[in-house]
Amino acid sequence: MKIVLSIAIFLVFIISGCGSKEGVVSSAQKSYLYFTGDTNGVEVSVDKGTLFSVKSGQENQYGVKPGKHMVEAYRKGKVILRRDIYLGDGIAKEIEVN
Repeated sequence: MKIVLSIAIFLVFIISGCGSKEGVVSSAQKSYLYFTGDTNGVEVSVDKGTLFSVKSGQENQYGVKPGKHMVEAYRKGKVILRRDIYLGDGIAKEIEVN
């Protein structure tokens, strides 16, 4: 009886070990921009996209995909900043607005 029980427990361990899944899990790639300086009345466009208002400070980060981007800032319809930047995955880049 002990032999049958030992074999049954051994088989349970063998079978449960075969069910494991292998693979690599990768999270979505994302980088961040944040703006400092006088951001009152400033709207920003990334890669000639839709304009959006920004707040100053590192705690106000805006997500973008990693890679090369053109950032433009406008105040009262005039371009006050135009910068080409490159962002790596997981990087937060400061953009100073004057």
